[in-house]
Parts: sequence; structure tokens; C-alpha cells
Amino acid sequence: MNRDTARLTLELVFQDVFDDDALKISENMTREDLPGWDSLGHIRLISATEEAFATSFTIEEIEGMTSVGRILDMVTAKS
Repeated sequence: MNRDTARLTLELVFQDVFDDDALKISENMTREDLPGWDSLGHIRLISATEEAFATSFTIEEIEGMTSVGRILDMVTAKS
């Protein structure tokens, strides 16, 4: 899967997890940029991402997913 396709899918995941159909993501967006992206939101986001991309992440990978760009790095590396 290429990065652009992954970004579009990930944007749908963000919209669903954070219940905002108008939410647009960018690679430099971090947890500090999105109010709902707290510790519980992060768990929900990673779980939904794993489901959407039919993959799983290690604890170390999950802890490093602190921005949209880092999540995209992990998703595209595993596809």
C-alpha cells in the first residue's frame, strides 16, 4: 500500500475514533494537536488502525506512534 492510500484510510480511522467526519489529518499532527488524542484515545486509535490495516503493532511501536507521520511510517512498513 502506498503512503497516499494509507493516509486516506488513516484519516477515516481518525474521523471514526474521534467522532468528527470533518477531521483532516496531516503528517505533522501530534497528540497535542487533537484534544481527544489522550491515553484512552491513543488506545482506541491504535486498535482501530490495526483493524483497518489488518496488522498488529508491538508495544514499542505503539509507544512511538506520537504523530500521524509516525503512524503512517508503521502502517506502510507493515504493508
